[in-house]
Amino acid sequence: MLATLRPLCFLIIALFLAVALGGCSQGSVRHLASDVCMIKAGQTSRQEVLELMGEPDSKRMVAPSTEQWVYYEEDKSSLQAAPVVGGTFDPNGYHMVVITLSGDTVSTCRYSAYDEDEFDWQDDYSWQEIKK
Repeated sequence: MLATLRPLCFLIIALFLAVALGGCSQGSVRHLASDVCMIKAGQTSRQEVLELMGEPDSKRMVAPSTEQWVYYEEDKSSLQAAPVVGGTFDPNGYHMVVITLSGDTVSTCRYSAYDEDEFDWQDDYSWQEIKK
């Protein structure tokens, strides 16, 4: 009896390990809050930003020699890390870095973070609604 259950136990353990380890395989991870601290306005070059932060998520020209780079990442909840169903859950918040380059040098660097409940305070002011 025990000999017939052994292959079944092996299969169950193998499936469990495959699912458990499947959640661990992710791409490279950025840490915007710490990476942005290494960028100094007026000192850091375009190439140094690329080496520190990688390619930006978006770029735009704001003047003939001025460009803005935006780095964006979600603050993933623990439920989002779950294999298969993780994509159905919302993030806990967002992190964003906006870097302005004048020529080949950083002129400004701004970091901001937003929580999912950032604007919950607005719910406390329902008494201000105008009724028609």
